[in-house]
Amino acid sequence: MATKIKVNTDVKANFRKGSARAAYWEAVKKANGKTVEYFEQACLDNPPSKPKKGKLKGKLEPTSGWLSWFVRNGYIELAD
Repeated sequence: MATKIKVNTDVKANFRKGSARAAYWEAVKKANGKTVEYFEQACLDNPPSKPKKGKLKGKLEPTSGWLSWFVRNGYIELAD
């Protein structure tokens, strides 16, 4: 069974407009109830943001890192 994303509607997300965090949050919300694989493919097809500097400049950041951050901070849950 595939792992699904469940957005916690009790938590209010207040991210800076135009930030990578806000962009990935919008992408995660669109994947609510769908699989992690769906989210990853959606990010590959249409990257929410790409770093402008550093070792990942112009590349897609690892989606697992974003999902982990949102889980750690209570914005989403991942469940089978």
